[in-house]
Amino acid sequence: MAEIEWKGATWRAAYGDLSVKELLTILKGFGPMEILEFERPGRVRGQVSLSLSAKGQKQITLYYLEVLGERRRGRGREALEWLRGIFKGELYVEDPGIIHVKNPNAESLLFWIAMYREGLIQAMESEFCILRPGMREKELTEIEKKLVEVR
Repeated sequence: MAEIEWKGATWRAAYGDLSVKELLTILKGFGPMEILEFERPGRVRGQVSLSLSAKGQKQITLYYLEVLGERRRGRGREALEWLRGIFKGELYVEDPGIIHVKNPNAESLLFWIAMYREGLIQAMESEFCILRPGMREKELTEIEKKLVEVR
């Protein structure tokens, strides 16, 4: 399985096998939509796919994000800023951690709500809550209350 170092991370196909040329084509936004794994050693790892919207804008879909190391505070936010910066696109989150985490918790969902409020992600779709573009503060507060009750 090919892997490459690009923009400070190691990249590889999450499923199947891609050549170095195919990986670079996808990372630069010109290839087919594939799920790629990335890791910034000691900092963060995850899975993303890249695509173009109907308007021709890059869209990043994040499926999994794990902060690594002992110092973790602020690294999730930093990773989202890094992804948006290298791909210059909108960031969408889909089922964050559900596949990789046996017991997803309210804490991680509260993190995603905070990132939505800050404008780092445009939307999130999860088994436990959905954040759509243009949601009102009242809707976000209601979701937070339910998550805090579950905690």
